[in-house]
Parts: sequence; structure tokens; C-alpha cells
Amino acid sequence: MNARDDLPYPGPPGDGPLRLAFVGRSTVFAPAALERHDGAVRTLFVDHRRGGDPGDTRAALDAFAPHAVVVFRPGAVAPGTFAGLRAPVLGVVTQPADVPAHDDADRLVALTPCRLPGAWRSMPTPVADRFFRPVRRVRGVPRMLFLGPPTAHRERYLLDVKHRFDCLHAVFGLDADELERVLDAHHIAFNLDGEPGVEDRVPLHLAAGQLLITEPLAPGYGLESGLDHLEVSYPEELLHAATTARTYPDAYHRMRVRGRQKAERLRASRVWPALVRDLLLDLRAFGTHRSAAA
Repeated sequence: MNARDDLPYPGPPGDGPLRLAFVGRSTVFAPAALERHDGAVRTLFVDHRRGGDPGDTRAALDAFAPHAVVVFRPGAVAPGTFAGLRAPVLGVVTQPADVPAHDDADRLVALTPCRLPGAWRSMPTPVADRFFRPVRRVRGVPRMLFLGPPTAHRERYLLDVKHRFDCLHAVFGLDADELERVLDAHHIAFNLDGEPGVEDRVPLHLAAGQLLITEPLAPGYGLESGLDHLEVSYPEELLHAATTARTYPDAYHRMRVRGRQKAERLRASRVWPALVRDLLLDLRAFGTHRSAAA
């Protein structure tokens, strides 16, 4: 472990903006990143997919000269990509397979429901500021939405809902503009995974002001069933909740407002700069094992 004085990271200047780079698959992780360009923070998103050219990624980072780098799914980035980079690297893990076999990250953060022993932090997925919406009353018939790839579990829950109502099932992979349009056009959203946890679609739907109907969340990170979202445990409960919400949308207006308020804690412009400040303080106090920092 490096001592505090041995860390090669200069840190952000006291009189200039924090330059923060994000690396990952844009259609998956851009909705969780920060996009900001002002006197306090400037950001860059480098679109990198598994098997992508690490040289292109590194060239973009070197040109930007970040003060810190956030890497989504660090296991998808080739070893040595950040070697010699004079900025701390924060690896964001969404599933155990994301953990890098190499030692190119200074700290690892687990996005729930991923369980990662030894993670520096565990937290729900932040939401890019562009997806936050005011909660407006529903005009006309509410429209329903599920984001995510199909599985047997999800199809079993959604079968009757899809047969009875207009429910859009959109897989992830939408670009940010398209995702905004989809969220704006729908009022009721579902979260179905078969395992407890706060998936990334949960804070996204709350930020968009939608009514969230979900399987149990554990940990809930402060979300309260019956107050800021509806919880269901069986397909029949999902159909009943969807039917009621479609028939009486105004009955859930306050629930949507509470959910929207809870999502504020995960606003990207709040989460990422604060997390990077904590990272820099932690590294100065405890050093790093990162091989790339040597």
C-alpha cells in the first residue's frame, strides 16, 4: 500500500473545475452518469464495450486529463488500460462478473443488488439529471412500461398485464434521447427481477415521476412500500395493482410525489462529486493497492 505522500494523484485544483471521466457502455450506463460542463465540474463519457479497443479509451482519457475516472463494469476493460494514469480509478460493479481480475482500480463500489465482499461502498444507481421530471397529474388513460430484457420470471408476471392493457416492454439499449421519450410517454412502471434488490431502473422510474410497482426491495435504501412505491409478490398482485392504478390514477399522485422526492438523493450531480471527494480523502488517508498507480 502506498503511503499518503507517495500517491501520484495531483487532485483537482482549488480554483478550477473538477474533471470527471466516466467509462462504460453508454446505452447502459449513461443514464447513471453525470453530464455537466461549468466552472465547478466538467465531465466526459467514454463509450467502451467489452472487447473494445483500450487504446482508444486511453487516448480519450489522456486528452481530457481527468482528476478522477469512474469505470462501470471494470472487468470489461483490458488490464493496463489505466497504467500510469495520474488519476484515481473508481470501479463500479453491478454483478460479480464485473470484478476485474487485474488490479487497475483504486476502490470498488457495488451497485445493489450486487453483493461484493470488500467493496469500498455499496449504493443504489445514481440517475442523470436529465431524467428528473416534475410529477404531473395523469391526463387520459395511464400507460405502462417495463424496461429490461425478457426472462421467464418477468414474462410470467407481465403476461396478464400485457394481454389486458397497453404495456410497452422495452429492452435496455436505448440511447439517452430515446429513453427520455419513452419515460415521458408512460405513467406506470414495473420492476421485476425475481431477486430482492434496488435495480437501476428503480431510481430511474422514481426520478421520472412514474408510479413504481415492484417486487420487494432489499435493501430498500430508505424506500417505503405503500408510501413511495407499490410492492407485489405474485403475478396476481401485479395485475391487481396495475388495474387499480390504471382505473384510479389520481389515487397514487402523492405516492409518485414521494417517490420523486426520494430520488433526489440519487441525483447524479449530487452523488458523483461527493463520492469523488470522499475517494480522494480515503486515498490520502489509506493509500491504494492499485498496480497502475505505481
